[in-house]
Amino acid sequence: MMNELFILGELMEEPQSGYDLRSAMQASLGRHRKISYGVIYPLLEKLEKDGLAEITDVSSEGKIKKITTITEKGKKRFFELMKQPVPNGAHNADIYLIKLDVMQHLSLDEQFALLDEFYKEQKYIIEDTQYSLKRLTEKDSKDHWYASKKLELRLQEANVALEWIENFKQELKKEW
Repeated sequence: MMNELFILGELMEEPQSGYDLRSAMQASLGRHRKISYGVIYPLLEKLEKDGLAEITDVSSEGKIKKITTITEKGKKRFFELMKQPVPNGAHNADIYLIKLDVMQHLSLDEQFALLDEFYKEQKYIIEDTQYSLKRLTEKDSKDHWYASKKLELRLQEANVALEWIENFKQELKKEW
């Protein structure tokens, strides 16, 4: 879901090459995630096979470049993926980043709903982290002290995300 959503979201902006899509995904997800062409190109071919995108050869500076364009069916699929709840799992944070990156294609109400969903996720992270911190403090040990420092970082990150969400919602209200 994550890679498909990202590519369809990027193609909502404009037709792009596999190279450009990979670069955009790398920038969006950060350097901690390595995005290979072995992921991008097979997915583009699948999207074309499923009728979600069209790949055409374009001549540019004497070279042939493959450019992918989203289809109407691809746009429908994009909106379906955007409306799906973010699943629990290892890529949860990345999926939120992708959705936040392309949410301008949603109605204002849908944007607020996505931000509210992200807000709830951060609140769950805070609750879970506070519970874990409490359990660690019940037994004093050097290992627990280090673990608690890591959890304090997670807590700070979630609190910063909550503040960011509130500020973003205020900016959206002013813009619209």
